[in-house]
Amino acid sequence: MTKKEEFAKIIRAITVPPLLVLSLLIILFYSKDAIFKDIYELAASITFLVLIPVAAYPLALVIPKYKDKKREGQRNLAFILSLVGYIAAVIYGVAVHVSQGLLFIYLTYFISVVVLIVFNKIIKLRASGHACSITGPLILTIYFIGWKCFIWCLALFALITWASLILKRHTPKELIFGSTIAVIAFTSSLLFV
Repeated sequence: MTKKEEFAKIIRAITVPPLLVLSLLIILFYSKDAIFKDIYELAASITFLVLIPVAAYPLALVIPKYKDKKREGQRNLAFILSLVGYIAAVIYGVAVHVSQGLLFIYLTYFISVVVLIVFNKIIKLRASGHACSITGPLILTIYFIGWKCFIWCLALFALITWASLILKRHTPKELIFGSTIAVIAFTSSLLFV
């Protein structure tokens, strides 16, 4: 493995989608009073948007159906658990009357995973879940925090995209589809909320 590939692997490892979602939630908790009512809403959001989806990776190592398929098994289980977590988030959000901003975040994630599943499993047109899951938090950060973080978000997006291409995890088309799905989910959520 070349130094460039090693660096790309580090970039992908430290920017895994659950870590970016966690970062978004923590940033919003400390900078935007109107998003979370209390620490319990933050904990619930972390559970639904981070912990349930990330559980796919250790579970894929022990559930034979997914273990045998290796990386593809992890990917399939990640889609399933993301859908479960995001549906639970929307149900929770509606049931406890979370803020409009938090419901907007939940809907954005829910719509993104539904569209990803349609693309990847039904249409059989591979869209990068990684690209979608990194684009979403970056767009949401800009939306809630403002344009002052645009350059930072753009640089992070470019670095993660570069790493994915260097490691040949995705083609440019898969990355574009994945990122576009995040934009579609964001825009659709704006219409709902």
